[in-house]
Amino acid sequence: MSTDIHSKVKAQFSKTARAYVSSTIHAKGDELKLLLELAGNVTSKKVLDIATGGGHTALAFAKAGAEVTATDLTPAMLETAKTFIAEQGVDSVVFQEASAEALPFENQSFDIVTCRIAAHHFAEPKKFVGEVARILKPEGLFLLVDNVSPTDSVLAETMNYIEKTRDPSHVWAYSVPTWLNWLTEAGLELHHLTRFKRSKNYPYWTNYAQTPETVVKELEHTILSLPRSQQKYFEITVKEGRLETLSHEVMVLVARHVGC
Repeated sequence: MSTDIHSKVKAQFSKTARAYVSSTIHAKGDELKLLLELAGNVTSKKVLDIATGGGHTALAFAKAGAEVTATDLTPAMLETAKTFIAEQGVDSVVFQEASAEALPFENQSFDIVTCRIAAHHFAEPKKFVGEVARILKPEGLFLLVDNVSPTDSVLAETMNYIEKTRDPSHVWAYSVPTWLNWLTEAGLELHHLTRFKRSKNYPYWTNYAQTPETVVKELEHTILSLPRSQQKYFEITVKEGRLETLSHEVMVLVARHVGC
């Protein structure tokens, strides 16, 4: 199962790598600034950015003075991030191809681990959390941003269906309580949690994922046919009879390694 998921992720992000560098959500999301504020003074701190994508988080922490290592499962994405970061005049980031569930680093190697808008693509997210705990130094910080599903099972199924139809490499967006359980089991203690809704322009959102046009139309029809209560949750807006925007919930959390 993990191999199949990894193959889908590599296929999806190999073809869309450049689009994720320019994606407004990834490049300019408000939570990127929040992550830096929550991390505090990162000067000379060893930071690992897992599933770096376009490299925006790695770049932000490097500019703030951290010693950053950026990993990604997809070689093409990693090369794209490397080029993007170099274009910004930063040459200190170290790049390493790696799966989030099997990190090639020694125990207690990093002061801070970040992962932003990526974990819903992971084959084994619980194992990923365990790996984060393993490589964090005592009192080290884990900063995670990801899409989360509601605890209502019907809404969760609908949300994940929409996400996976738009992008086949999507695995599952988990609920906040599920993430908190994984943190506790791994020996990580929650220190901050923020939740907010993110609105997405439907044509733009499907375009940068390179969703086939037939799928875009079919998914639009499905979304516009949802029960009114579900449309309200997803904050559906329509313009001239076409789906214009929809929203999903995002979580920003900070956890501290409490082990010795």
